Amino acid sequence: MSATALKSEPVKVFDYFKYLLSPMILGAHAYGLWLGGNYAWLGLAMLLGVLFFDAFLPRDYSMRDQNYVRIYDVICAVTVLCSFANIFFYSWLVGQDHFVGSSAELGAFLSTLFIGFVVGAPPVHELFHREEFVLRWLGRIGQCLVFDTWREITHVVTHHMRVATPDDPDYARRGDTVYGHIARTFPAQWKEAYHLEKMMWTKRGRKWYDPRNAWVWKAATLITFTAILAALGGFKGALLAILSLLLGPRMLLEVFNYVNHYGLISATPGRFQKHHTWNHITPMVRILALEITNHAGHHDDSYKPFYKLEPDPNGPVQPQFLLVVILALVPPLFFMMIKPLLKHWDQHYATPQEREIARRENERAGWHELNTPDPARDLPKGIWDMRGKLTERQRASVSSATLGAA
Repeated sequence: MSATALKSEPVKVFDYFKYLLSPMILGAHAYGLWLGGNYAWLGLAMLLGVLFFDAFLPRDYSMRDQNYVRIYDVICAVTVLCSFANIFFYSWLVGQDHFVGSSAELGAFLSTLFIGFVVGAPPVHELFHREEFVLRWLGRIGQCLVFDTWREITHVVTHHMRVATPDDPDYARRGDTVYGHIARTFPAQWKEAYHLEKMMWTKRGRKWYDPRNAWVWKAATLITFTAILAALGGFKGALLAILSLLLGPRMLLEVFNYVNHYGLISATPGRFQKHHTWNHITPMVRILALEITNHAGHHDDSYKPFYKLEPDPNGPVQPQFLLVVILALVPPLFFMMIKPLLKHWDQHYATPQEREIARRENERAGWHELNTPDPARDLPKGIWDMRGKLTERQRASVSSATLGAA
């Protein structure tokens, strides 16, 4: 659609205000930390309340208003800056022994952990994908909020080029548990990041310690960030702040990767197609995650800003994001949920070559039932209507057990 056509359409003002939800949660979290006591749970309670409400909403396939897109960028940048302010504030409060009692300490830690993942990480990811210098610089600095300034390296290169293949360090194959995935993906990411960085400094004829090398600046950024945390909160404040980042944004990002690409197969590495990733298209998750759960659109063009991503109403979907993340932590429950969806993907999305690879993957995982058609229980081809709800005819044709999995 041309810019002229966009300008002629009515401005959907609410589209811009939606994305203020993230700064609002960060503000509520900071206020709860300041009040202390049981109020330290305020941010987490607000976040979980939003996600719980989201679980009962139909899927949202609408496009965002694009008349004044700079507003989105400003909100995104403000969210990153507020996330920095929150982690510094938390470290300082811990250093001041502000949280009295185990409930306050636990509430402050868990709120910082989960808000860092759901609210803090998405704008960082959004901005380090950008081509505009200032926004991309903020995204790269923002990787301190996942306490891994090297995360961008493998993500923008290897992950986006090799998605849905075993060569992608972020990929989970059929039969993998989230715990096995985490144990495998971190060393694989570090190895790949080292390989890519070494290739760059070698190609340019530099020593490994040359200040112009990207990894040197990344290391210096992380050291500076850690020093600020320590200056504000001392050893304890810095330790708990870093631990909240490692167990929250850093670790849970891999849980996100685990569920969002689980078991899908590409027979054409480097040539992404929209059925090569799962999507989570509920309204509040789209807002909080800055459309990253509209994952097919992001992989189709990783440089496209979040507000320009077009949801795919016909792509493979999973249940609500919070539910899937919780299920991933209990492998038997996750497998009960994902198996019918993978079987449906094999039957209705996979190309003939991908279907053959999927058959072998199912055999390797011991999931032989995925290779055996079962008309009474298999998900029908058109299981989702445009609103993401089952049609009445489809609902009658699917067993209650299968519906629970879908």
